[in-house]
Amino acid sequence: MKIAICDDQMVIHTELKKHLESYAQKRNLIMIYNDFTNGLDLIGSQNEYDIIFMDYQMAEIDGLETARQIRKKNTETAIIFLTSFPDIVFDTFEVNAYRFLVKPIDDDKLASALDSYLADNDESNFLLIKTDEENKKLNINDIIYIEAADKYCNIRTNEGTVLYKKTLSEIENMLPEDKFFRCHRTYLAGFRHIVSHTSTDILFDNKERALISRLKLTPFKKAFTGYIKRYNFRKEC
Repeated sequence: MKIAICDDQMVIHTELKKHLESYAQKRNLIMIYNDFTNGLDLIGSQNEYDIIFMDYQMAEIDGLETARQIRKKNTETAIIFLTSFPDIVFDTFEVNAYRFLVKPIDDDKLASALDSYLADNDESNFLLIKTDEENKKLNINDIIYIEAADKYCNIRTNEGTVLYKKTLSEIENMLPEDKFFRCHRTYLAGFRHIVSHTSTDILFDNKERALISRLKLTPFKKAFTGYIKRYNFRKEC
């Protein structure tokens, strides 16, 4: 597993790697680290990483802007923010942050985030679909939203749109209900990619929108809040 640590305090690098090595030994993993003390050096790196641990507050360029620049060339890397300010969780939605950890780093909370990362990248986390041209394997975390198109559906991902010859209800039953929500009769929204919402629509991290029906608004808010607590702000991840 290739890991980048970007924090302007080397003591954080040392502490984090101690926790990571303990986890790696328990899970029989090999972790390779690259250290960065500022966002500009990380942005300029030609290496690709499975996980980037990103300090939220840094000189010259902060962690959020660093993440914005990284997302322009890499949408797959899992970014885990390190911060002393838990309220920043909503800002991190903009760059599709995987998690954030509150400093000082807690061993159990770090392990929980890494367990989730490994589970998300397991084969069972992929949706196998058949199109007219080919068979495709989609990581469900890459699905931004799904829109009904007559009897079929358009699956929208960061890589483009895939026409899938199943109904929206059929696809809904194939996906985990704690990560997706039927916000409208024609839309199934992926919680992971939501940046914000109003009473009528949802804004995703690709700048596109989906409608929320009036009857779905209250259950959507409840479900989205539950997602945030489980996957972004449990104060344990």
